[in-house]
Amino acid sequence: MRKNKGKTGLAICGAFALVIGCTAMFSGLAEAAAAVDMKGAEMIPTAYTLPAAPETSTVPEGYQKAAYTVVEDPLDYYKDKKPSEKDLSQEKAAEMGAQLLWKMFGVKLDGATIYMGYDPGTATFPRESWSGDVRFGKSRTPGDTSYTFLIDAVTGEAFIASFGRTLNVTVDLGLDSGLEKNPSEYMKLAKAFAEKKNLVNGEVKECIYNSQGYGNNDPEITINVIGVNGQKAMITFSRYDQAVKGIGFNASMEIQEMMDKIMEQEAENWVQGGQLNGEREELVVK
Repeated sequence: MRKNKGKTGLAICGAFALVIGCTAMFSGLAEAAAAVDMKGAEMIPTAYTLPAAPETSTVPEGYQKAAYTVVEDPLDYYKDKKPSEKDLSQEKAAEMGAQLLWKMFGVKLDGATIYMGYDPGTATFPRESWSGDVRFGKSRTPGDTSYTFLIDAVTGEAFIASFGRTLNVTVDLGLDSGLEKNPSEYMKLAKAFAEKKNLVNGEVKECIYNSQGYGNNDPEITINVIGVNGQKAMITFSRYDQAVKGIGFNASMEIQEMMDKIMEQEAENWVQGGQLNGEREELVVK
């Protein structure tokens, strides 16, 4: 996903999207993982309390387990990362991800392969997580139709669900300035989808334009949704046919907002410390 210049929205980072903001994570989590070098990432030393992670084990109504294959994701990033005893097993996490994708997109994963990757947490998203990259067929390229998910490794709580594809037509991928000024059509779609899927645990209070971009050759728009109870979600639609391309759930947005504040404070402390050191050096020189 590329993000066109425009209003900057909340960034949901997760295990693969350390520096990828806004709708970028909706175009394929596996590609993002391969593109971002996080070997040198270090945990932020500041003390913080993560939002509570509720147990998420209810099977969606009407869901039937599909016949899919679960394998370890071979990406180098995951090779040395192993789940602990408290984490969900790879197979259990894959099934919870399959249920999430069915609930959000109505897709059944019969015949699919789910590439599973475990992450103990990063500096920008300090929660253990399981990622799933779903492919139909033997290939695994950026242009394939794919479904991806990111869930809490301990509870199965949803962080991100997404759908990726390559269109068989050529469309304009640039910023739609008219849509930026008046995104009401997509705000209505976001409200309807959020309430249908109960993304904010109740009615929607407000929808806010986030940004525009594209995944592969599919132009996209992202809308932030705020519920009457304060819960939030982020929904990405295709600007080509209004298909839902991705959902950022309340848990991931809460964590990212908290980490943004922590990093802002760390940056402010660093700047203040640098200013103090500069003043001391100036005194010494004089």
